[in-house]
Amino acid sequence: MGDLLINLWIMVAFIVFFATNMLIAHNWLPSFIRTRHLSEGLSKTRPLFYTVAISSFGAAMYMLSRVVDHAGVLRDFWPVYWI
Repeated sequence: MGDLLINLWIMVAFIVFFATNMLIAHNWLPSFIRTRHLSEGLSKTRPLFYTVAISSFGAAMYMLSRVVDHAGVLRDFWPVYWI
């Protein structure tokens, strides 16, 4: 049960990390560069944010597969899932 919960929380953390990097790369950086709050040189960091976002999404999907593997422990508490 502990492994299930730990993997579930790690998956949630990776999803939040994915969403944050996508928000920075796809929304904040172009907006701040266009309004000249940030320099034009920072637009070169967008691919880095996209790469980190995609890799964190991949890690979240891996953690999801581990959660599904550990979900069998729930049968010890609830023998019928659809209650």
